[in-house]
Amino acid sequence: MIHHQNKNTLMGALGAVVAALSALVVVTAIAQMYALTVSFIVAQLAVLGAIGYVYTKAREQKNEMFCASLTVSK
Repeated sequence: MIHHQNKNTLMGALGAVVAALSALVVVTAIAQMYALTVSFIVAQLAVLGAIGYVYTKAREQKNEMFCASLTVSK
């Protein structure tokens, strides 16, 4: 009887360990998807920032060229 009780306790403990590890796998998978999504959003924001910077610099240069052409034409 004692042996049977120990076997049930051991099986219950193993079941609890398997359940805990399964939950950990699910949590890890969700965390990885979240991290991947956040990294994609950050990358997109960085690209948009770079495009905005280049566009602003191009406009500044265009304005400088326009002002220079006005100065030369006088």
